[in-house]
Amino acid sequence: MKTALKVVQTLEKGGFEAYIVGGAVRDLLLGKIPQDIDVATNAAPQEVKTLFSRTIDTGIDHGTVLVLLDGVGIEVTTYRTEGMYSDSRRPDSVEFVQSLEEDLKRRDFTINAMALDKERHIIDPFEGKKDIEKRLIRAVGNPDERFQEDALRMLRAVRFSGQLDFKIDSITLASIRKQAQGIQSVAVERLKNELDKIMVQGHTARSMSYLKESGLTKYLPAGEYFETDWSSYEPVDIAASGWAYMLYRQNREFKDIRVYKFSNEERKLIEQSLKAARLEQWDIWTYYHFSGQQLAIAAALTGVEADIAAGKAALPIQSKSEIAANGIDLMEWSGKKQGPWIRQWIEQMERSIVSGKLKNDKEIIKDWFTNEYHGNA
Repeated sequence: MKTALKVVQTLEKGGFEAYIVGGAVRDLLLGKIPQDIDVATNAAPQEVKTLFSRTIDTGIDHGTVLVLLDGVGIEVTTYRTEGMYSDSRRPDSVEFVQSLEEDLKRRDFTINAMALDKERHIIDPFEGKKDIEKRLIRAVGNPDERFQEDALRMLRAVRFSGQLDFKIDSITLASIRKQAQGIQSVAVERLKNELDKIMVQGHTARSMSYLKESGLTKYLPAGEYFETDWSSYEPVDIAASGWAYMLYRQNREFKDIRVYKFSNEERKLIEQSLKAARLEQWDIWTYYHFSGQQLAIAAALTGVEADIAAGKAALPIQSKSEIAANGIDLMEWSGKKQGPWIRQWIEQMERSIVSGKLKNDKEIIKDWFTNEYHGNA
């Protein structure tokens, strides 16, 4: 916050208006420490750049410059109004304006349409402070217009309801119901980003209830899978836990939600967590084969009480790379050339070590292999 205020002061010394805006103001009023702090100003992007020695053009066409100061990056955006989001990603046009209120008017919800000056006075033309006191999510101005400008705002309302544990204003919710079909125009990457946030917040069940009540589940990809009972869901600090919960409850597989373009890492985490959750019992191989994160998600899904850290620590090896012998050793001991047989024997060796049947010592492994190999030859 101190750095953002320094940015505001520098802009004012340069002859411009400047305010801290958006979610940072909301979080301050909620008694929270703001994570991302943005500044709005009537200075044009090039004028902003002349006032600071280090800047990055993160979105200069849309009026945004990242100011680097005191080891922190503060986004500074010129007051603007926006056109439609025909590509569902970014506004078709941006018009720079000189009025703070015109800038705040373009924002999504009243709780995000406030500004803070350097004296920490709140500028609140749309009564966002009152809505915070009422614990209410309400669109700025006409909700139909706000959602037609950017249909993702409907999903953002749902997300904020759970993030803040707020209700959605009845008129705003009615508008979402009326325009829910418009969510189909939004790029799947933007949808997933909002859904990921819903799955790691404190009141996911509330958001999911609004997701169904608003009618958005009818038009979201794989939307019917979100209509499950989320009352027992406990996030594990990662969105994958929510996606896995949904699939586990619905007895579905990862392929049913792959439309959301998960990374390979996310896909593996979800798939492996489901496999672990669906095991009848956990043994030493379970603790070896699955990562701690996969097991934590699986335990949350099933209600299994397990000391995962202790189970991992008790393993004789943590990964295949720790085995005292390798494929070269097997070829030397057998006199056989490289081939698929090596992988099969290493897997057998790995299982024997993990189960405690074989000590992870090269000489002992050599004796074991020699006896087993020639005994099966």
